[in-house]
Amino acid sequence: MFLAAQYYRPPFPVKKYWPDDFSRMRDSGLHAVQLWVIWGWVESQPGAFNFQDYDELVGLAGRKGLKVVLSTIAEIHPFWIHRLVPGSEMIDCKGHLVISSLRREANVGLTPGGCFDNPKVAELMSGFISATAARYAAASHLLGWDCWNETRWCVNCHDYVCYCPHTLREFRAWLDRRHGGLEGVSRAWQRRYCSWDDVFPGRVINHPYTEMMEFTRFLVDRATKHIKMRYDAIRSRDKTHLISAHCGGPSIDSAGGNEEQALCRGNDWDLADQLDGYGCSHFPFWGEGFDDAGFGTRVECTRSANRGKVVWVSELQGGTARGGIFAFRSVTANPQQRWVANGMARGAKGVIFWCWRDEVFGAESSGFGLSGWDGLAKDRLAAMKKTGAFIGKHKEIIDAYQPDPARVGVLFVPDNYLLKFADRGPAPDAAEAVKGCSLALERLGMPYEFVEARHLDVLKKLDVLLMPWPLIVPDTTAKAILKFIKRGGRVLLEGEADAFDELGFYRYPDERPFMRALGLHDLGRRQLADNESISVDIGDEQICLPLDNFITPLSVPSGSRVLARSSAGQPLMVRKSVGRGAAYVLGGFAARPYFRQRNSDFERLVRCICDDAGVKLAVDLACDDGDLSGQVQWRAGKSGRRRMLWLINSGHERAVTITDKAGLLKSRKAVRELVGGRDLPVIGSPQGRQVSVKLPAELFSVLVW
Repeated sequence: MFLAAQYYRPPFPVKKYWPDDFSRMRDSGLHAVQLWVIWGWVESQPGAFNFQDYDELVGLAGRKGLKVVLSTIAEIHPFWIHRLVPGSEMIDCKGHLVISSLRREANVGLTPGGCFDNPKVAELMSGFISATAARYAAASHLLGWDCWNETRWCVNCHDYVCYCPHTLREFRAWLDRRHGGLEGVSRAWQRRYCSWDDVFPGRVINHPYTEMMEFTRFLVDRATKHIKMRYDAIRSRDKTHLISAHCGGPSIDSAGGNEEQALCRGNDWDLADQLDGYGCSHFPFWGEGFDDAGFGTRVECTRSANRGKVVWVSELQGGTARGGIFAFRSVTANPQQRWVANGMARGAKGVIFWCWRDEVFGAESSGFGLSGWDGLAKDRLAAMKKTGAFIGKHKEIIDAYQPDPARVGVLFVPDNYLLKFADRGPAPDAAEAVKGCSLALERLGMPYEFVEARHLDVLKKLDVLLMPWPLIVPDTTAKAILKFIKRGGRVLLEGEADAFDELGFYRYPDERPFMRALGLHDLGRRQLADNESISVDIGDEQICLPLDNFITPLSVPSGSRVLARSSAGQPLMVRKSVGRGAAYVLGGFAARPYFRQRNSDFERLVRCICDDAGVKLAVDLACDDGDLSGQVQWRAGKSGRRRMLWLINSGHERAVTITDKAGLLKSRKAVRELVGGRDLPVIGSPQGRQVSVKLPAELFSVLVW
């Protein structure tokens, strides 16, 4: 486990600051420094690599007792790229040549630069990455590589890309492989093509969905191919060090934007498959930001995508954010340390702060510095020193720690993001539904996995699967989920499931393979009354569940039980037994309204389904001042033969009683609280074995036994 800070984005900071800054970083509890190695700066003269400043920085870090992470920024191209590679410019969806320019926070190259579907551009990018790896692979204090920063490739495009001849050639070749030739494309797309010259990617939203979905799917696969090129370029020169990369936001957030198609930066699961580890950026206090539960969902997505590989919190907000000549809220010391602990509790093995000094370029100037000029740096660095010392003291147990496997999953189907993007462009429906389910689990204190639609091995470990906004359920996914239910699993399935195939063609309600296999179908869309909620009778509870968008009344076959009806008396939720398991099928959408406004009823619904599957919380947390939901997060796991329990408190100081519901404490008489270094007695009670701990305000506690 290490703490680091991003330091150098050339030519900032200037050399006069380097020695003192590195000493202060070490003395503040940091273990490492990250350096941005930018192609546009290093190869400012074609064919000549100038690493002089990096040589000095890497050497200085070693002398100051800091390890090094190197980030290869091959996506910021040299100023000469289009002059030396004519015709390498990207083309946007309106047929316009993309004019590359400086990034808003970088000063030494062009973005987006050349299209990497151009073989010469790809060759030059690979050459820069390989040369960097060759230069520093032997450095004794090198921790590892971040080979692609936030998987960026189309910054500054101002519209959707790329439609250049090289990408068009690659897209058609991809279709050829995917569908087995031009005749296969004609069959799949339900058209009559006579030449590849007539087959084009989608350019316009709100048209027939197929070519936009296919092109966006191609871009997702293209990102996987590109990250493998970056990995291979480093691995060819460095056989030993870890090679990671990171996204700007997890795939579950990637609903598209004004210049990016949904998921066009890649699918985290596919990208992580190519690497030794993977991470994500997190800026909780930037703009509206996100709370601790939102932070948790982001780390859990990255951890789920890694599937046992190394997880990094690859960018964590160091100081107050900037996006122009104004200010967002400052980063105080305690929340920042809580974010670090929250990441470690979920299995992260590295945290890299963005960044050490306040930035000086463009819209991000005066911001983000861990040691910045917002009046809070002294407190932040003092707190960081304590956290760094804590990690150093307990490095062995923290390094070996892994969170316990979850028994609940949230299904993430990229196709649903592509469908909604093709329908309306940047549209959050699918993303907000997925995040709504995960937030409910966060607030219930229920550990969970994100289950990507084509990475389904984790289903073997689960007992409950939440399926939000499931308009597309790919055939292979459907088969795996049916097997999961038949062996005893429980599924919560939202409205209009399996209504579209993977190419965006609509299926009539009685012709949907997944729903037919469940023995159910809906009766078509109906308009939702304003602010309509349904009353759900489940277990011993009656739940008032808010819905949005539209409703789809359900058939009621034998073996099913109606749990809720619409105001017109139509069945809107049924429980259908399938094998040893059951599907809870909702004729509407409840996860997205929960994401937009928290309500306890959706949480109660999720809890009741977990109860039906026999999934209980391993520990119960209680305190005298009421509900801890959303205030205290916890994760338990193993470190070798020892057990650990992390408690993350976003509220005031409070004494919390932990009741063991899963036999974790067994016959223990005491546990060790690591942060304070004290032993806490374990006592018996009618509810189970208990231990009480005082949680400091806005900080964390760690128990080990």
